[in-house]
Amino acid sequence: MKLFTLAALSAASLSLAACGGSAVDGDMSDTDLPTKYDNLEGLVAGAEAGNLDPASEAMMAGTATLSGALAVTDLGDSGELEAIGDLSLTANFTGGTVTGTADNFAIYDVHTQDVEVEMTGSLSVDGTISGTGMTADAAGTLNDGEDHMVDLTMAGTFYEYEGELAVYGDIEGTIDDEYAEGGYAAIAD
Repeated sequence: MKLFTLAALSAASLSLAACGGSAVDGDMSDTDLPTKYDNLEGLVAGAEAGNLDPASEAMMAGTATLSGALAVTDLGDSGELEAIGDLSLTANFTGGTVTGTADNFAIYDVHTQDVEVEMTGSLSVDGTISGTGMTADAAGTLNDGEDHMVDLTMAGTFYEYEGELAVYGDIEGTIDDEYAEGGYAAIAD
């Protein structure tokens, strides 16, 4: 059995704060991010606590590139694995679109943050921006020795974080037709 098998996913409900000042109840709050994503810890904590202001109109002008992470939680037979990959987004506020890629995924043990297996493949991100919110599809194939079809929906909010544009939100969808959920966070480059 491959590590990416989704035999024991939890089906916790998701809620997304669409307005400023409200806390986001995303699954990324429970993700112990590996060291390479330390720069996202404050963004995740601030968004979860409702301590961030929505991005200003001035911040959401033109085009911005953001980098961060996308995490799928509660994987494996015991639910003690998570898949985390690099997230790169281009937000075109004039056109109201968001595109990007999630790649360089690895499966991590939630307790030790040890890499159980590195994965190949990527997810293409394609979506829309409305107000300070974004929704997008993240779909593609990831491989840990076997191909896994991934089809996720991203829903998040653009925030001002330490003077920079940032986005934080939830994901849900399927991996090999099994329910999956998690979250994502990214900060302007």
